[in-house]
Amino acid sequence: MGATVRNAGSYIERLKLNEEREKMARGVMGKMTVEQLSELLSFYHTMGQICSEVLDIKINGFVSQ
Repeated sequence: MGATVRNAGSYIERLKLNEEREKMARGVMGKMTVEQLSELLSFYHTMGQICSEVLDIKINGFVSQ
């Protein structure tokens, strides 16, 4: 029972930390120009594609196109 309570407590703390990070990120992005936000979105889209390709290579040994 004690471990379950500890695990639940750390889970709640992580949720709070994630909420704080999200709030800070929204504040920073709210101050960015449309161009900066567009570049940021493009960057993360590219990173997502690269991650997907590398993950495919590691899991399946090939790159999906």
